[in-house]
Amino acid sequence: MRKKTKRNIFCKIILLMLLTAALAAAVFAVFKRYIVPRTSSILNNVTDHANVSDERSEPLKDASEIDIDEELKEQLDKAEEDKKIAEKKDSVSVDLIVFAGQSNMAGWGGDAAKAPELIEGAGAEFRAVSDPTKLYTITEPFGFYENTETMNDMFLKRGSLVTAFVNAYYEKTGVPVVAVSASKGGTPSTYWATEVVGNDVLTRYKNAKTWLEENGYTIRNQFVVFLQGENDVLENVSDSQYLADINTFSSKLFYSGIDKFMMIRLGRTISDPAIYDRIIKLQTELCRTDPRFVLVSVLLSQLDETSMVDEYHYGQEALNQLGADAGANAAYFAETRHDPQFIDPLTGEMYEPIYYEGQ
Repeated sequence: MRKKTKRNIFCKIILLMLLTAALAAAVFAVFKRYIVPRTSSILNNVTDHANVSDERSEPLKDASEIDIDEELKEQLDKAEEDKKIAEKKDSVSVDLIVFAGQSNMAGWGGDAAKAPELIEGAGAEFRAVSDPTKLYTITEPFGFYENTETMNDMFLKRGSLVTAFVNAYYEKTGVPVVAVSASKGGTPSTYWATEVVGNDVLTRYKNAKTWLEENGYTIRNQFVVFLQGENDVLENVSDSQYLADINTFSSKLFYSGIDKFMMIRLGRTISDPAIYDRIIKLQTELCRTDPRFVLVSVLLSQLDETSMVDEYHYGQEALNQLGADAGANAAYFAETRHDPQFIDPLTGEMYEPIYYEGQ
């Protein structure tokens, strides 16, 4: 009789575990489909109706209500604790951002000692080149070790806009940034359009994405932040060539999963405040008319020559301001899916991009 009682209890426990697992799977499916925010999806306009359980149904009994031996209870408690740890790990949401461009993105004129401290929890660096096995705390100069034969700054990075960007972004979104370095100074658009460079950037992005997915992170947004174009003026790259190059480079990234290509607009040199105006106009119009591109800062059009440390490069104070401005505007887009709007310092007119529903 005692054996039969134990067998009945054991059967009840197995049945309870199966019912609990089925219920958990159903709840997770509903949560994933109806609660997790969607971005850039054709389903954004679909009205969702979730089927819920009948509230009159008798609730399942908890395992604690069943008389079982202590050893089995300990095993069940441990399994429940392991499940909670796994769920907590799986719930970590981040935004993956690749920081690409030439010397002012790399931070040739920066000074790491004058960069802001990273806000605790605001983000981390994934070193896709030097150590693609873990996340590092973001420190300046950002991307210092991320050199390949294709993209090597020869240790000219001194302090960047990235920490300020990540701080401002996190303050607005509450979502940590995983930052990936992909910058090289002195590079025109023709450099970025080459297959070898596109593949280099793509590899960095994919390494980060794969690592995050394999280690329990949920990637909410995937952006590129781009500050480049000075050399297109210095090397007389035509307007049509510049646009063709940016299209080639960005298309490779869009095809591989990047959501938006965010542009920081160019500024000036010490001697000529209008030298980059031709490329600035192209960048502005591209972001205004193409929903794949988002203009996240025009701050450099407001800064004068005192913000620069040499003819072409901005100092750390300017980079801090630029990062904070771009980070706040990028966060605005991430939260609203609307492009930032502002008065363009060069024209005095409101910058109003064409809005595409669901962008």
